[in-house]
Amino acid sequence: MQVKPIIFFLVVGLIAGSFVYREISRTDNFGVINIGQQAPDFAIKDRDGKEVKLSDHRGNLVFLNVWATWCVPCIDEMPEMLVVNNLFKDKKFKMMAVSLDTDWSYVDKFYKEYKLDLPTYLDPGRRVSELYKTTGVPETFIIGPNGTVLKKVIGHPENWADPRVLAVLESMLPPGEAGEASEASEDGKQVATP
Repeated sequence: MQVKPIIFFLVVGLIAGSFVYREISRTDNFGVINIGQQAPDFAIKDRDGKEVKLSDHRGNLVFLNVWATWCVPCIDEMPEMLVVNNLFKDKKFKMMAVSLDTDWSYVDKFYKEYKLDLPTYLDPGRRVSELYKTTGVPETFIIGPNGTVLKKVIGHPENWADPRVLAVLESMLPPGEAGEASEASEDGKQVATP
């Protein structure tokens, strides 16, 4: 057995691994958005043309979701997000569904087809996506009341309406906001448990 090729591949692997580690642990403006990092502020317009800033929601738990109408996993997660928004809408919680679509007509059709009523914003220039360095859609950032990123979810790996996920989100609410535990039933409807 030749030792040189083994040593060569070990050295190359270590060098490559160090570069990957350095990139994923960066916290400057050139790296990815990391948990614990201050969420970059942005301004975006809602359906009525009113400008809304992320910083306007300081003091609330913010569920920032970057999505698009043509994204299949987005179709799956949007009804779950509706359950989350309905459960927490009377608490210090703000949902921001930022669509990468270029025209409101696509979003309007999508919302009508899937019976959605979520606060949504259009980002045709992908400013928010670039600012948050998203790698695709959907991508979700849970931002704490103090403006730091608490969680980042790429894709749709979890069911947002799952009672365990809802409990985690509720635990992230500002102090005094986590009230009675809430659950979602199998059909996605809200169920409060005493």
